[in-house]
Amino acid sequence: MKKKGFFNFRLFDGISDRILSDRIIRVHDDRIAGVEELADKDKYSDYDWTDLKGLTLMPGFIDAHIHITVPFVFKINFAALMQMNAQLSKNFFNCIKYGVTTVRDMGAFPKKITKWRQNIDDGKAIGPRVVTATSFITSPDGVPEMAPTLNFFEALMAGGQFVERLSDPAKARQVGNRLVDQGADWLKTQYSEESFLFHGKLSNLSDECFRALRETADKRGVGLAMHHTEIEGFKKGIQIGADTLEHCATGLLTDKDVDSFIEKNMAIVPTLKVLGDAFEIENMLSWLNTDGKKDFMPEPLRQSIHEAEKLLIKPYPPSDYKKKFYPDIKFFEEGYPLGLKNVENIKNSGGRIGVGTDTCGTGLSFFGFYYKELEHLTNAGFSNIEALKSATSVNADIIGMSDQVGSIETGKYADFTIVKGDPTTEISAVRNIEYVVKGGVTVFDVHQSNE
Repeated sequence: MKKKGFFNFRLFDGISDRILSDRIIRVHDDRIAGVEELADKDKYSDYDWTDLKGLTLMPGFIDAHIHITVPFVFKINFAALMQMNAQLSKNFFNCIKYGVTTVRDMGAFPKKITKWRQNIDDGKAIGPRVVTATSFITSPDGVPEMAPTLNFFEALMAGGQFVERLSDPAKARQVGNRLVDQGADWLKTQYSEESFLFHGKLSNLSDECFRALRETADKRGVGLAMHHTEIEGFKKGIQIGADTLEHCATGLLTDKDVDSFIEKNMAIVPTLKVLGDAFEIENMLSWLNTDGKKDFMPEPLRQSIHEAEKLLIKPYPPSDYKKKFYPDIKFFEEGYPLGLKNVENIKNSGGRIGVGTDTCGTGLSFFGFYYKELEHLTNAGFSNIEALKSATSVNADIIGMSDQVGSIETGKYADFTIVKGDPTTEISAVRNIEYVVKGGVTVFDVHQSNE
């Protein structure tokens, strides 16, 4: 049985409202065995001690909204097929490299995500702890519009459907149960009345279908999440009793809307970064061209650069916008300040707000920018400590893992993100990853990177 300990660090434990000092953390196998005063260190001579030399130790970050098995491929070709598994390996490792030790995947091919999760659990791959919704459940023409229904052979190769499109309650129950049987911890659906890809009005699942999904989730003991970007989607999520709302309404919510949300004890993962990225297209393109090769295989990188470049076409959108997929940049730019205000109002009313990046979910959502979501939360009125709590203990509560991760407490997994600097005074310090520990094992060391 392995016994190791850490000392000489600043501690943000996910619970306290300040940085703690003069502490030691003992780890026995994969769990935290104790958090004690530095003076107690000499009692444990049988431990292997690591001096962190004044770094800041925090609970491993949690990304509560990600699409980790999307390989950044927008058009299938031979090169993309040959590099797909290698890109997925990078995706899982990139989570760890950037300090994320737990994720809630909000849309994936069922057999693919569950296989990777098993490989990680078996020690065959490096990656975070995975909670997943597997396939997205939506209407025949609903969001995500760009995701097709695969034929039998395509689905066989891909590991199932990324999107399940349906229109009747019986099928909703059937699909929901099948996804849980395949390993889903959550069911995810959506409500959007207007396309943000210039395609006009969209249809949605009926209330009967939503009730069928809610009943199925309750019977199977899983959560129900709802994607939304509009006020009507926010209201629909409250009406059907979703456990979490994903993304953020881009119209101004009323006090009544917020009160209804609070009364239902729901949570929201606003992914403000999705809106804020509209202002950073050139910066993201520059990053892809200079640093992207560290996180991408060649073909996914080439395609990601192409997707970013097309957002800078003048005039925008191009003339073929009704036939292809061009995000409505103006929609995101105009929605950002309203999203900030909505999140601020929910926070001030005592609502639970988590941290999710939607990495791999849009053409501008890449690994390594978790800190951006924390910065956006501070723009919505969060203190640095409050943002860090959302990234750790609040997120753990939202995804149903608060008894295992999210805070530095005895009995929980020894998952730590260790950084240079003090993110309680400068939130961007969370970029300065020095070490990542998962289950008591150092899975990333910036000084000995195994990329």
